Amino acid sequence: MVSRVQKQKVVTPEITRGGWVASGVAAERRATSDTSQTIKAKRTRQNLLDAARLTFAEYGYTQATVEQIVATAGVARGSFYTYFESKLDIFRHLVALIDKTIEREVVSFERRHSGNPIDNLLISNRNYLAVVRANADLYRLVEEVAAQDSSVNEARIRSRREHISRVASSIRRWQSHGLADSTIDATTTATALVSMLSGVAQWLQIGDVTISDHDAAESLTKIWISACGLQSGAVLP
Repeated sequence: MVSRVQKQKVVTPEITRGGWVASGVAAERRATSDTSQTIKAKRTRQNLLDAARLTFAEYGYTQATVEQIVATAGVARGSFYTYFESKLDIFRHLVALIDKTIEREVVSFERRHSGNPIDNLLISNRNYLAVVRANADLYRLVEEVAAQDSSVNEARIRSRREHISRVASSIRRWQSHGLADSTIDATTTATALVSMLSGVAQWLQIGDVTISDHDAAESLTKIWISACGLQSGAVLP
């Protein structure tokens, strides 16, 4: 005779380098937390993100733990897994904030199809330097984590390719309107300029330099103008 009492299966969470990966009830709560509109949920999630950023800045990604993050946030461990799967997951969400800021402060200018391209370029470069300065701690962490996690490295490479593609499109648009040197290769030029901008922006944060962001943006923009052969006073229709 088969017993009516069924044994309940015990699910053991998987252990990763970032800590426990939640399952069951915690995973179900997390699946719905992203769409939650409650003020408390938003505040708790942001509190965890802020705590993670402080923890990573103090200990580095490798040495930081979920326990340290929840202790800094002042919440229970279970609350962490309501919003994030692991240490790596919350790190990815932090890095995503950079992408959103770049989209808002930089890409919006690169996508403009009218106005003075030189003026827009200067604004874009200034904004990019400001974003890197405000998020210098996260940029350093990306370098650290990318060396350990292929997905983070792939995301970094994908972001760079997208930026190069956008700049190349801008150069081609300038060329099509007779505002830039038609003999340069847009992709090659964009690759060089984006790499230069990124390198200078990060060097300003880690190098022993006294160049202000304002002066750096002015100089970088002049280099872009020269490299693309942009005409002074040119205006896109």
